[in-house]
Amino acid sequence: MSITASDIAAKSAAITGPEGFFALQDVTVDGLSYRAYTHAPKTLIDVLQSGRNHGDIDFIVYEGERYSYSRFYQQVDALAASLQNDYGIAKGDRVALAMRNNPEWAIAYAAASLIGAIVVPINSWGKTEELRYAISDCGARVLICDSARLKLIDGVFAELDVDAIVVGEGVESRERLAAFPAVLEQGAAREYRVVEANPEDICLILYTSGSTGFPKGVAHRHIAITQSLWNMLYLGMLLMELEGAREFKGGAERETPLLTVPLFHATGLLGGFVMPLFTGQKAVMMYKWDSVTALKLIQDEKVTGLASVPAIVQDLLGHPEFDNYDTSSLIRVAAAGAATPAGLPELIQAKVGNPSRSAGYGMTESMAVCSSMSGAVFDMKPESAGVLSPIMDVRTVDADGNVLPRGQAGEIEMRGITCMQGYWEKPEANAATLAADGWMKTGDIGYLDDDNFMHITGRVKEIVIRGGENIYPGEIENVAYQHDAVHETVVFGVPDSAMGEELVMVSYLKPGASLSVAELRDYMKERLAGYKVPKTIVFSEQPLPRNASEKLHKLKVREAFLQSA
Repeated sequence: MSITASDIAAKSAAITGPEGFFALQDVTVDGLSYRAYTHAPKTLIDVLQSGRNHGDIDFIVYEGERYSYSRFYQQVDALAASLQNDYGIAKGDRVALAMRNNPEWAIAYAAASLIGAIVVPINSWGKTEELRYAISDCGARVLICDSARLKLIDGVFAELDVDAIVVGEGVESRERLAAFPAVLEQGAAREYRVVEANPEDICLILYTSGSTGFPKGVAHRHIAITQSLWNMLYLGMLLMELEGAREFKGGAERETPLLTVPLFHATGLLGGFVMPLFTGQKAVMMYKWDSVTALKLIQDEKVTGLASVPAIVQDLLGHPEFDNYDTSSLIRVAAAGAATPAGLPELIQAKVGNPSRSAGYGMTESMAVCSSMSGAVFDMKPESAGVLSPIMDVRTVDADGNVLPRGQAGEIEMRGITCMQGYWEKPEANAATLAADGWMKTGDIGYLDDDNFMHITGRVKEIVIRGGENIYPGEIENVAYQHDAVHETVVFGVPDSAMGEELVMVSYLKPGASLSVAELRDYMKERLAGYKVPKTIVFSEQPLPRNASEKLHKLKVREAFLQSA
């Protein structure tokens, strides 16, 4: 169906109006006023407690095991009792989680939250130094981890001054370390007190996946999580108002998302745990990403939704085995967290028929809120990053901090109720990122167009200045993705004595594809100004490296190129 920007604005105004389910109000936090959804739950604890109403239906499917909501909450209550009574965890204490996606991760998150702890999910891809840093940086009282993470820090465990609860086979208890099942057994049938929380209390620290130095801990309040949850529901209602409800198919009977991104990031936490728990969905988890395993799960569990970064979506839909599995239950496919490569929308259309395709833009620092789009809204401008959220303000600024006219690209700044309270104990970083009036720098380059759609064109630190000209690598990457043979690509700058910087493009071709450097260069010349065509084009024999968010790791590609040059 065809819709217009006026249609979107009118429907949004109707459902966010005074009588709407997503009515807006002004709330004051730290002396500043922000727009917020009136009817959203006040705290994360309210959200977690509501999940008990779903009873004995399946909640989590993982490695052949099933957790009903009832079973899930039995274990949540047992762990909460042990944490409060045996470990002395009180409101504001930090409980760190360092595991791959698994049911125990979700159980630990809920249990620690109910007793008022600040939960600190740690990147499970981190090595010893990263894990040690995060545990120490947040001042964790208790670490709940899997045996693989314990092995990484076992040599420095004594110096961390933390109690560990470990998930995995063959874990033996010792001083300050206990096995997860034993802790559950200790807490079973014991009472504990659910802590009273305020919307402005910090309840979560998410570590950024920075590519240089140690990551920073992003501190979020209860209100940021609940408003982000309500924003996801708003987006679903907006689409229903515009094109009607989508019916389940392929044997699916309720929403069943396949979790393909880490729970330790905002997108995975919200879309893979908080939203399914609140709305009674069945969440399908994987030990690690594997396209064939994912296809089997989609077929067997009647998965209805797949939301991931574009690289994962491309891997799945482009897999040679895709057509051998029944994926007819899929009604939603979302590619977010990075710019949508040209050609991906067409691939989704070709492989999944006519799903509600989605994309969006958000940050760890904004609790994944900024812009999003699905279905008919997506079809309006699939190259964009979606329509701006009603609870977020956006502006762009130049290098001197001057606010630019709408439609002019510059550094994106956000202001909204879901933006972070700040970086955990990082006053210098806060001063550089957060303004006194609530505006937050993002480090991303883009603009908001006249139809209220966001467009992301690059990163401030990735701008290549060649002969005085500012070049955004994202623009060049999107052109390369339009070529049928290109599967992955990154563009970056390297020092050059004559031009200051020159462009390098490293691409990984689709399996079986044939393409020469000269052919790709000619293709780029037909579609880009001459100064934007990379001086150096290299084909990688292996898929390009990714970070913990499954985004292509441009810094690693650049470092490898410079080492080999």
